[in-house]
Amino acid sequence: MNNQTGDIMKQRQSHDSLIKGLIDYFQNKGLEIALAKFQGYKKPSIIKRHSPDVMAKDPSSGLVYIGLVKLCTSLENQITKEEFQDFSKRLMKKSDTEKVRVPFVIAVPNDCQSKVREVFRKLEIPWKENIQVIGI
Repeated sequence: MNNQTGDIMKQRQSHDSLIKGLIDYFQNKGLEIALAKFQGYKKPSIIKRHSPDVMAKDPSSGLVYIGLVKLCTSLENQITKEEFQDFSKRLMKKSDTEKVRVPFVIAVPNDCQSKVREVFRKLEIPWKENIQVIGI
């Protein structure tokens, strides 16, 4: 691998570039970006113990999406465990009598996309239907 290719690989896996990829993913799904830890956006607030990287909203249903970016090297640390626990079980009101799980999208580099479910299992966090992992 030449130096230029190595630099491109490092750049692709930077936290900021993953956040940009997650913003693009949400926008391509027709969602509006409400908050993001990215230039030009207001930063998300803390949810329980930590703040997500991106929060998006479905303009037609009002459903809120939580987006979190993780580098492969930080998948198994304590902060990640707390974020996975807190964000994966968020509920929001759908009607006066019904609540729904908030979609939780985890964006990681492509080379560790398949490891996220294993990390949930190792950390003893239940996998829920509202969790989606995307590789960027």
